[in-house]
Amino acid sequence: MNWTVKFLAIASLAAAGCGTVPEVYHPRTVGPVTDSQNCDGIVVKLAAHNNVIPLGRPAAFSVTVRNTSDRAIWLPKKPQQGFFWTYPNGRHDCYMIEREAARFFRKAECLLLQPGEELILPGLVETSYFNRPGITEFLAEIDVARNTNPELQPFWSGRVLSNGYGLQLIPFRNVAGI
Repeated sequence: MNWTVKFLAIASLAAAGCGTVPEVYHPRTVGPVTDSQNCDGIVVKLAAHNNVIPLGRPAAFSVTVRNTSDRAIWLPKKPQQGFFWTYPNGRHDCYMIEREAARFFRKAECLLLQPGEELILPGLVETSYFNRPGITEFLAEIDVARNTNPELQPFWSGRVLSNGYGLQLIPFRNVAGI
């Protein structure tokens, strides 16, 4: 084999690359998919009220915020929530939330969450603009600004993501006026 042929063979292997191209993630599981993160003693768990949702109807969730630390923590009664999702085709989207860096929280808008206690929040994602049936995987996010009120200590602040949760989205059918 001459050097030109060897060079072309080596060059074509180098151009093709030795690694594999990562596949696009496509949701395939209905129900809980991944584990929740633990962020400084707070864990967020996402669960759906129904696992099958007609497109155009809202997906209703329960977002459970649990204190897993060994001390009581102040937390807003209504922390900012965001939702992220992965469509059946692997494309990502989200509800944007406006993040605050710092905020003076009043005692009336917070609660002292004891170790092991939970705060359960409603979550709603409109599916009216989703254009594809199939399994869509959702994540919830809780985002709490740094507290500037010295009376509420210790106060949890930060950002934490829930477990993934897959829903089967089906085409909307208007049956008997429903």
